Amino acid sequence: MVDVGASIGHAGPVETTSHIHRCARVLVLSTLALGCGDDQGQTPEGSSGTTTGASAEGTATASTDPTGSSTTAVNDDSTSTSSGDPTGPADTTAADTTETTGTPSDCDYEVIDGRIVIEAEELPITEDWQIQTTEPDYYADGYIGWTRGSFNNDPTHGVIEVTIHVAEPGRYQLRWRNRIGMGANTTEHNDTWVRFPDATDFYGRQAAGANERRRYPRPLCEDADAMAAIEALPNVDEAACVQGSSVDGWLKVYSSGASDWSWSTRTNDNDAYDVMVEFGSPGDYVFALAARGDWHLIDRIVIHQEGLDDAIVQDPSAVPTTCR
Repeated sequence: MVDVGASIGHAGPVETTSHIHRCARVLVLSTLALGCGDDQGQTPEGSSGTTTGASAEGTATASTDPTGSSTTAVNDDSTSTSSGDPTGPADTTAADTTETTGTPSDCDYEVIDGRIVIEAEELPITEDWQIQTTEPDYYADGYIGWTRGSFNNDPTHGVIEVTIHVAEPGRYQLRWRNRIGMGANTTEHNDTWVRFPDATDFYGRQAAGANERRRYPRPLCEDADAMAAIEALPNVDEAACVQGSSVDGWLKVYSSGASDWSWSTRTNDNDAYDVMVEFGSPGDYVFALAARGDWHLIDRIVIHQEGLDDAIVQDPSAVPTTCR
């Protein structure tokens, strides 16, 4: 149960709702509401809010060859294919150092100059993710694509996890350079599951004048008290469940109209929202991907401080911010 009267409000755009998330995470762990977010048919992305241009969300296909002529498109998200002395002075442990100084402990990537930069082909890919170089104009040494069938309601396939270190708490945005890898329909082959399982907060955000609306993954969003507490924040007009499939804290993240490489990175079907994550304290956090749409291609991933200039976020000369 979230204490609405607790001190959880944002004084500015980079403060976090750590109390809400801690309470809500207990709910997530206790409910284990797998499968509660099945979509009802195809759910196209809209063009209102912070993005332009309408585009539908990608769905399943039986093909595993982007150049082949035979594909079986399924426009229905409701299916899926396939030890110090306790009496002595306190020790200064590595974990303590991380909390107090922001020094990376055991991480893969860290925030440098306000951003984490990940080349997708350097990720520890699993199952049927493949490193590819067919599409031109990719950055660095290639990109990754999921080459098996779609998993529209099942984020347990092709799970990739890395540890990121955040020395400066606050609100960050997820952006990636991506495109479809099959056919010409930009409403298909355009999405991948994303989760930050131990972040303070993780949601879609859309501007609402001076305030914002938020869309949360299931099962957190099904806790009415948690959503009411978030709506009580001075800068939040609305908090609700994300439209489209969501399960066990995963959000579907998709591109909008990306027939070529694009930085379009959205969540919430029919009405696009940016993808936001909050880190309440310095430390290490897990960033996870899982396969959803087949032949969704991801070239580079950037997790950056809110408000960082696009020229910095999308700088093609940027190098991966691996932990030093």
